[in-house]
Amino acid sequence: MASSSNRDQIFDSTAQNLCSSGNVSYMENNGLFKRVCDSSSYDMVEELIEDHSFKPYAGQRFKDIESCFSFYTEYGVQGGFNVRKSTQKVKNKIVVTKYLVCQKAGHYDPSGPKDSGGTSESSHTSGNIGEEVKRRNTVTKKCHCNAKVILKYVCDCTYIISCFIEGHNHLLVSESGKEFLRANRTMTSFQRQFILDDAKSNIGAYRAHGIYNSLFGLYSDVGPTAKNFQNWMRDIKLYIGKHDADMLLQKFKNEKETSDGGFFYEYQTNSDGHLTRLFWADVRGRRNYEVFGDVVSFDATYRTNKYGMVFVPFIGVDNHWKSVTFASALLNHENETNFTWACEMVLKVFGRPPKCIITDQCLAMKTAISKVFPDCIHRYCMWHIMQKFPAKVGPVFCAESGFMEKLNKFVWSSHLTVAEFESGWDTVLKEFGLSEHVWLNEIYAMRKSWIPAFFRDKPMGALLRTT
Repeated sequence: MASSSNRDQIFDSTAQNLCSSGNVSYMENNGLFKRVCDSSSYDMVEELIEDHSFKPYAGQRFKDIESCFSFYTEYGVQGGFNVRKSTQKVKNKIVVTKYLVCQKAGHYDPSGPKDSGGTSESSHTSGNIGEEVKRRNTVTKKCHCNAKVILKYVCDCTYIISCFIEGHNHLLVSESGKEFLRANRTMTSFQRQFILDDAKSNIGAYRAHGIYNSLFGLYSDVGPTAKNFQNWMRDIKLYIGKHDADMLLQKFKNEKETSDGGFFYEYQTNSDGHLTRLFWADVRGRRNYEVFGDVVSFDATYRTNKYGMVFVPFIGVDNHWKSVTFASALLNHENETNFTWACEMVLKVFGRPPKCIITDQCLAMKTAISKVFPDCIHRYCMWHIMQKFPAKVGPVFCAESGFMEKLNKFVWSSHLTVAEFESGWDTVLKEFGLSEHVWLNEIYAMRKSWIPAFFRDKPMGALLRTT
């Protein structure tokens, strides 16, 4: 379990390991290829002009598959095409045959799975036959291109090129477009370190790409696109993400020890050890609840971007009408079980239930509150309901007809009696011909759970207007 103080060390060491991998330099464009295009058949012929050392040939020897792949990739960069790994044959756990093909090799089926345009292999290996391959969407379309290199295994763990097919049946990338080839967008260790340093200063990937471009003058000199910068930050965050829960729990543990038990937290994990529920309340939140905890907002409309967990803050209002947070929770699902657990944690840490609790129209929340806080007044948040009016009644109608202005006088007022509200609601709906509107009748039927006129005698009832 990693300490929170070691987060930067873990981040740095992870980044250094990833930065040091894949640092590939590519040859300058020195006119190795001459392209001749037959406009009738789109057959493309490549001719090596002078330097044969950069061109694959039958019998050429490599120490492993990756060395040949890098060599063929550099050859593709000069010619204007992408290279990918394709099928292979395995015998006694050794790859005896490996195909390196043009990106456009194979058959394109527009009605089938998405074409593979990334670094992943588009064909099945011998050990994956019958398994479904998840493919990425891409603009690259396959066209049965036969350009390829076939590697054969020989003794001493080395490989030789047994077959090299040079010609392509499609147009190759122009000089101005070669900078967008996948191989040319490979990030160097310097670029990865640059992104890492910017991230420590809260500079995002897209802004870091703009800064890097301003330093080197042209986007063609940068190589990787802004999306590549963003993907690099995503990958390193995913790698470090395995330790996120450990670091968070260790931070909470340290906080509890330094606060003499004033900081409270509790969590649960599933059978795989993944964090599923987390609840915490600091010293200030617990003190605020003692004074302002009569009315609590229980809001589960937030969700974390990375893990998709539901963030549930328990919020109140102090004597200055400022929002104060009593406690918070992270839940893996919005269901009755998780909400019941969160309510039980509120009861455990604060020792008493709130007198009134505000939520949206979530049935799971309603069930959990009635189970854990049976004597608590449960009200729906007016803000959530009023926000639905344009979608349910019509955005143009609500904005231009004057309907909302007249209805708001009766809905939002906490000084009206119940009879005055019901009379005003009925009058406005009849005036605009909405007496038979299904959704308006549904929310009117539960008016006792959200209209201030029904709880104006309750202390702090006005707080129910918004979360």
